[in-house]
Amino acid sequence: MKKAVVLAAILTLTALDDGNAQDRSKLLNVKRIYVADLGKEEGSDIVKEKIKLLLMKSERFTVVESRENADALLVGAAGVNSRGAGAAVGAGVLRLVDPKSEETIWVYEYSRPLMAFGSEANRIAEKTVDKLKGDAKKAEKQKKGN
Repeated sequence: MKKAVVLAAILTLTALDDGNAQDRSKLLNVKRIYVADLGKEEGSDIVKEKIKLLLMKSERFTVVESRENADALLVGAAGVNSRGAGAAVGAGVLRLVDPKSEETIWVYEYSRPLMAFGSEANRIAEKTVDKLKGDAKKAEKQKKGN
């Protein structure tokens, strides 16, 4: 029950608006990412490892194993709450933080679509990395346009 309450609370958090509120230009200098623990929820460790794997496959980012070597830290909470009979609900609120200034430079909130099938851990990781790569590409295009 406690896990369901925490996941419900995560789902109600408001992320920054996709368009105007985030300054994507700060993503231009991010190449090396340290993925921190993503909470104590069920499935948080597998979500973390799947995000790391997808970041490594992205050809845009490198995963580092120490905060000191990172351009940014991926922090937040993500997890999967099993509902039995193969059903699961996933949620995540993730942020990229500049390790020097401790400024949040990117935010993503994942909530499960109503009619979703497949692994929730995979879906959280895929959506997070896809959003990060997309925003980094937009930042690069904006820079070239200026």
